[in-house]
Amino acid sequence: MSKLDHIQPPQRFRYRESEVLIKNYYEFTCDNRIYFTQTVHKDLENQKYKFNIEILSSINKYGLALDFNEVDKLYKKEIAPYIEGQIVNETLPDINTTAENIAIWIWDQFNQHLPENNTLQKLEFFETETQGLVLTADLMNR
Repeated sequence: MSKLDHIQPPQRFRYRESEVLIKNYYEFTCDNRIYFTQTVHKDLENQKYKFNIEILSSINKYGLALDFNEVDKLYKKEIAPYIEGQIVNETLPDINTTAENIAIWIWDQFNQHLPENNTLQKLEFFETETQGLVLTADLMNR
């Protein structure tokens, strides 16, 4: 028996009709060769990247926005196999695999696979603990 067994469903599930920004955090490690010119490059082995995403989601009739677990499933299925533990030069499109390009590719994958009525608003991508970049819906829709 739980001390919560006496709790009954509420009269009203949704406090009010609204939207929220849900936030998920991810990190991955990969190998990467970044080109600065046709002949100058830098090899990054076991490079750790981190990123946060923010998704605009409507609160449904039960008072819930997009489930964090659904976002995690999307990441694990559509994104992680191409970046986690990979040589990203071999698994991503034929691009210079800079932090900027990796972040934009991740943006595109989330944007393409998010459930209807959910919109990616922001992606903060970190190449080091103190350096990174930010993508927003406004920037990406230009």
